[in-house]
Amino acid sequence: MIYSGKAYAPDNPRQLLYCEKHRLQLRGDKPYRRNVSYFNADGKLIAQKENQYFSNPAAPDFRLQDLRHHYHEQARYNDDGSLLLSLQENSAAEEQKTLLTELPENLVIDAGFDEFVRLHWQSLLSGKEVSFSFASAARQDLVNFRLEKTSLDDRQLVLSMRLKSRLLAWLLDPIELTYERDSQRLLRYRGLSNIMDSAGNTYHADIRYEYPGDCPN
Repeated sequence: MIYSGKAYAPDNPRQLLYCEKHRLQLRGDKPYRRNVSYFNADGKLIAQKENQYFSNPAAPDFRLQDLRHHYHEQARYNDDGSLLLSLQENSAAEEQKTLLTELPENLVIDAGFDEFVRLHWQSLLSGKEVSFSFASAARQDLVNFRLEKTSLDDRQLVLSMRLKSRLLAWLLDPIELTYERDSQRLLRYRGLSNIMDSAGNTYHADIRYEYPGDCPN
């Protein structure tokens, strides 16, 4: 499956920030491998990401490399089932590593949040709040989130993703996710991105997905 996401500035729907091209390999109806290429508005490759899926589709491993800043982050499983988070912010920085030996049942890693939504689709449709622990290589820790419905109609389900702690939720603007009801495909993502601008600041983006879709040259 090949599809794309075009990331626009939240305050300017015509300003393209970057484009992401997804190549998702399936085995049966389950995700197996994902490769994502990120291009800037001029069509130049700026970053790459890989996911490998295992028994829990919500928690694949991943490696993200930003080719401009020599930045990389990664979550990788060890043979004993533990999870190693690593982060290197530039070529001169020391690599940071954190080993997680006790993993929660509701673990989500990187693009696995999309599978997590589908695994809990009926609960979210009914208005139940669903919680999960997100393995953040950038923060070198697990971050607890809650996911809940904000609107629903015949065509779309809109979800809000916030920090689970209501006392700390103000620290991060909520992420808004829009899904198509019939296909359960992600149509739109609004919030903090995983890609940085040329100055090294993380984008806030309005990403719109197309199936199939490609990035402009």
